[in-house]
Amino acid sequence: MFGAIYDFFTLPGQVREANYRNAIIEQAYGRNNRPANQNWRYATDAEARVVGSNETKDHPERVILKIAKENKGILTVSEVALGANIPIEEAQKMLDALVTKGFAELRVRKSGSLVYVITDMADKDEPLEDF
Repeated sequence: MFGAIYDFFTLPGQVREANYRNAIIEQAYGRNNRPANQNWRYATDAEARVVGSNETKDHPERVILKIAKENKGILTVSEVALGANIPIEEAQKMLDALVTKGFAELRVRKSGSLVYVITDMADKDEPLEDF
């Protein structure tokens, strides 16, 4: 009786997990090339980070900080989009969020282009105007 009650509450989660496993197998091996022996176990955190790729991908904020360090604290939307491999709109939203949180400033170069400045990493001699 206890097993039936337990299954009543946990069965939807068990079905979701089985469907998820099947989707992973189909994605990895194709619908008709499933491996004969499927020994399932839970992956460790380190294994889970590398599933589907050979290297771990940096978080976009970390990429932003790396680019800022390389460019003496000055960032453009296109540099961030290219470096983080994200759409330009998403890069601009992330940079605007840093400005809103107070971690960066929006400035104008003498040429008129908009740049984001991480003040902790900025070169104090760079000729920028406040926006």
